[in-house]
Amino acid sequence: MTPLKISMEQMITLHGFFAAAAAIGEASLGELSGCETEIEVQEIRCTALAEFGERGLWLSEDLVAGVMGRLEGVMPGSLNLVIEPEEALLWARLGGDGDPLETFVEIGRRLLGGMTTALSEILSGGARFEGAALVEEPELAMLVKTHAPTDTLVFSTRMRIDVRDEVFSAVSHLLVEPKYIARLLSALSAAVH
Repeated sequence: MTPLKISMEQMITLHGFFAAAAAIGEASLGELSGCETEIEVQEIRCTALAEFGERGLWLSEDLVAGVMGRLEGVMPGSLNLVIEPEEALLWARLGGDGDPLETFVEIGRRLLGGMTTALSEILSGGARFEGAALVEEPELAMLVKTHAPTDTLVFSTRMRIDVRDEVFSAVSHLLVEPKYIARLLSALSAAVH
């Protein structure tokens, strides 16, 4: 099942969009930790939720640590960030002096906040990331628990994150209805031309 065909040119444009969104999150993460944070978007993939188990972009098939919440406003859906549990704990300890779990949720909120800011700008409307919470389970379980329809698109972004001489691998998943991705592609195309 392929609910929306995305061309190679559109995927390249989306890669640039996600890289710009990550750059917005970098600045906020730097404020939190007091040090420079660099995020490189390495790969993006779009998969229907029904096919995610076979064709999705995974961090791991095992238990991962994640920050998950709702994307509200101009492009409603769900958004999450996942990382290996040991790396999540280390990153949280680098990110602040408070409770590591609360710090990790704040890290996720700030990084995913870059996505909502970028969406607000390109779609000329408000987007908000709400209800951010810690989730510890396999990625597929996280996505299925959203109760999204099977034709929902899962936009996965693999990132390399450098913080204080530590390098982390993370993946974010954006779950949205196909009509919203078509609207985003249209807005990105208009911005390029």
